[in-house]
Amino acid sequence: MKKTLLIAINAKFIHSNLAIRYIKKYVDRELGLDQGTSPISLMEFSINQQIDYILSEIIAFKPGVLAFSCYLWNIEYVRKLSREVKKILPGLIIIYGGPEVSYTAKEELRDNSSVDIIVQGEGEASFKHILDELLNQDYMEGKGFGYSYRHGQAIKTLPPAIGLPMEDIPFPYDSDLEDLDNRILYYETSRGCPFHCQYCLSSIEKGVRFRPLKLVYDELQFFLDHQVRQVKFVDRTFNAKQSHALSIMEYIMEHDNGVTNFHFEVAPELLKEGFIECLSRARQGLFQLEIGVQTINDSTLELIQRKNVLPLITKAVMEVHHLGNTHMHLDLIAGLPDETYDQFRKSFDYVYSLAPHQLQLGFLKVLKGAGMMDLTHDYGILYREYPPYEVLATKSISFEELKLLNMVEEMVEIFYNSGQFRRTVDRFVAGYDSAFGAYEYLAKAWMDKGYHHQQHNKLDLFQFMYDMTGDKDHLMLDYCLNEKPRKKLDWMDYDFIEAPLQRYLLDTVAEKGFWQEEAGKYTSKQLSRMYHMDQVKEDGLSEAVPILKTSHDSFEGDYLLINYERRDFIDNSGQMIVVRIKRQEEGC
Repeated sequence: MKKTLLIAINAKFIHSNLAIRYIKKYVDRELGLDQGTSPISLMEFSINQQIDYILSEIIAFKPGVLAFSCYLWNIEYVRKLSREVKKILPGLIIIYGGPEVSYTAKEELRDNSSVDIIVQGEGEASFKHILDELLNQDYMEGKGFGYSYRHGQAIKTLPPAIGLPMEDIPFPYDSDLEDLDNRILYYETSRGCPFHCQYCLSSIEKGVRFRPLKLVYDELQFFLDHQVRQVKFVDRTFNAKQSHALSIMEYIMEHDNGVTNFHFEVAPELLKEGFIECLSRARQGLFQLEIGVQTINDSTLELIQRKNVLPLITKAVMEVHHLGNTHMHLDLIAGLPDETYDQFRKSFDYVYSLAPHQLQLGFLKVLKGAGMMDLTHDYGILYREYPPYEVLATKSISFEELKLLNMVEEMVEIFYNSGQFRRTVDRFVAGYDSAFGAYEYLAKAWMDKGYHHQQHNKLDLFQFMYDMTGDKDHLMLDYCLNEKPRKKLDWMDYDFIEAPLQRYLLDTVAEKGFWQEEAGKYTSKQLSRMYHMDQVKEDGLSEAVPILKTSHDSFEGDYLLINYERRDFIDNSGQMIVVRIKRQEEGC
């Protein structure tokens, strides 16, 4: 068998690739190969790395077969690499696979002379067939399935591959996860989706296949034993089958290691009482839910073959909020057919009113193979001809309006999703009839000031919000909740706390039974460096913060202490306590 190299080029360093790991594991197993004898190797990079570096790494390896996992974010990068590699290694066989080429294999082979074979659909068994036929030097005869290839001047396409039973798909990870330190690990327990949303490639698939729970339990235990930081399920709808989902969640809770977080995409209308009850017993931060609302416009929902029952969505989200233990993302898509700018405003205001921990505002992408392609003509959907094929305009929304929505999305990312301005933003948005109107105002001001033309540091962002709101007190609180302030702007007038008062505040916190672990581990001098301390107005805090009352013959006032060792699992802010000191003669 030819020396084979599988390449993943991820969108970010923190990501990892499932596809290449599945393929290697499946082929090695089917051929009876182990790690030491396998001719298949893996390399992972990110699109942020220099292309010349990746090119050098590939050439140094000297593969006979080179395979790329192709997606929206890396296809242009992959094509460039392929052309350059073929110049140096002209006898190399290059294979593409993945969603970005599965539905346009003939066009890719016709237009890209660097690629020899394109795997279509699920790739484990197809890739093994290709390697078998290359080994026998007769793959041009077309004995395999699920791929297209160049045969002389002709392009041949073989019948599509049938997805393997989920129990036949190997677990993709090795016992040594050293190369995946500080990365998100992806995992799936099902393939397919019960819904048919026309913007999604999952709408093409029929039915849902589930991995047997016995295998799932063993694999979950692997992640737990290795104390992986986050496992992100790629199941299109994790709760498509409630019994399957609940069994997985129960196992995770029973074997929780106190470290690993599990992320699921769920359908809100399927968040039944049993799911909520199960979730109620989870450790804070154990689970993270992503819920796709996308739009509340009825005509758009009908076109994209999606049904949103708003009372059910509201009920489910409010119930999860009430639990207080689960991080929740809600998604919207701008630029969907038959949704105007004002109708999108209503969708935004609805989702924002549900107070998600993150509001992910995306833009329609007209994906190859998705049903949305059939709607482009009738609804005037114009989209970029290059990846990621994002919408430019529709009959219902203009290019200029989408451009403004792009800036609204950036404002949401910076000032809401980051969690660094949450108290200031809550107060600011409360002054508007529409939450969307508040972010629209920020977006227009951002562009008017030319902020969109340059990069900004954290203090720049705080200065912008100060210019917009003048809300010094809440901005100062937000600024110091995430990190101990070392640099500050002119209007940030933090009070200097003398050493004797610092010691008294720390002693009071310990005596009242708070933050005992830190008090026992560090000296007062060390704690003063770890905590932020500042005097605050009696009414300067708009949220529930523990107030410790005491008295002293020299000190008085309200003092805020922020402990950075104890952070909120939602926005990573430090834990707050207020020490209220009255003069000795006044009592407590």
